Amino acid sequence: MVIRRWLVFLGLLSLWAICLSCGQNYRLPIIQIPGDPGDPKLYHFAMTISTNDPVANANVPGTVMQTDVVGDMDVGEAPVGRGPVFATLLPTGSANRIYVVNSLEETVSTTTAAPQSCSPGPVCPIGTVSTITMPAGSAPSYLNSTEASNMYVILQNPSRQEPNHPTTPTVGVISVFQNSLQQEIVLPAGHPSAMVELPNGHKLYVADQTDSVVYVVDTVSRQIQQTLAVGPSPSMALASPDSSAVYVMTNSGVTVINALTNQVIAGSLSTGGQPSSMAYDTKLNHLYLTDTSGRVGAFDAGVAAGGLPTSLFLAPPGSFPGANGVAPLPDGTHFYVLANPAGTSLQLSRVNSATFAIDSSYPLDNLNAGGAAVPAVTYCSGIRFRYMVGASADSGRVYVSSCDAGGTYIFRTSDNTGVFMLPSPNQPPILQGGQPVYPRQNPVFLITGR
Repeated sequence: MVIRRWLVFLGLLSLWAICLSCGQNYRLPIIQIPGDPGDPKLYHFAMTISTNDPVANANVPGTVMQTDVVGDMDVGEAPVGRGPVFATLLPTGSANRIYVVNSLEETVSTTTAAPQSCSPGPVCPIGTVSTITMPAGSAPSYLNSTEASNMYVILQNPSRQEPNHPTTPTVGVISVFQNSLQQEIVLPAGHPSAMVELPNGHKLYVADQTDSVVYVVDTVSRQIQQTLAVGPSPSMALASPDSSAVYVMTNSGVTVINALTNQVIAGSLSTGGQPSSMAYDTKLNHLYLTDTSGRVGAFDAGVAAGGLPTSLFLAPPGSFPGANGVAPLPDGTHFYVLANPAGTSLQLSRVNSATFAIDSSYPLDNLNAGGAAVPAVTYCSGIRFRYMVGASADSGRVYVSSCDAGGTYIFRTSDNTGVFMLPSPNQPPILQGGQPVYPRQNPVFLITGR
């Protein structure tokens, strides 16, 4: 009996030792917990991307300038690459990361916005700028992404001469975490002018201005699924918030794509003239379209998938001479139309989103020193985004960047009053008559809160 007890005891002791040994080799699975995604609707800043005279100051880097919505002031500046032409904001993550395409050195710059609070404060610095090198001769031109891990860039590749590389355009895939170009999606020969990724991240739509088509790219396989014929010379694309539709602005109107079936919906949206800009109101599901004859149209995009948005409003020709942009307020109360009625004399008009009544118009020249008109800057005429307009996330401000004016106009919506024109950063000094002159940089792109 005693021997049996000892045998049982030794057996249990052996099992306990084995379990201890197993415990030393066993590891719990590592579950990665993503960081705070932040709230993309509460970006309390505006970003102005500015450049230099591409001839006189081609070697001077451009800048990104951050304007605080609450304080109406420049809260930070950072140098980017030479010749910036386009920028976008990564839509997810609390870091508020911005990406900038630099045309004169074929790079993409990335940095983070200054946080709203920091220690010791009161003004927090913009993040450190990183440079992502693109292949020589690739000519990057456009950025877009709705993902947290990838940023997509259009590479035109007009003079790329690397061995075994296609000479046609590609869509480059930039890893957000590694800050490097990881892969390229080959496109047919042509000139891709714009692209948009669905909010669900499943597909990327690339508009080709030369061939008047849109390539549907699967973001998992990274292959072209379909090629869709659209209107002539597509230049802009937007996606609906529910990922059911894509709107492509062409020279004749807006082609609508059913993103669920990848089919072009019969008919198109038009104001009767050649479109000049397009904007989507996520609060009301309205699509706004301006044209070169000074008309603005509003369309109800809140229709069932596969349906064509219906017309809600069409202003008479000449209502907004030189209309070139629309900024819907996120609260859905009004939208602002940017127009250029006389050369570089910009005008901002407020329109009621419910009644479409034009409440008032404001000449932005009033915000210049002495109210003087802004003379045209020669090289600004070749800037793709010579003027841009956008609204802050809290609907309290409308911003207008002007290449010719050399800064960003700040407009307060609560009382429909201009605040002032915030100048872009100065360039390094240039000697004129033996004296240093600090010319101002000129805006080429604007990003506002969403």
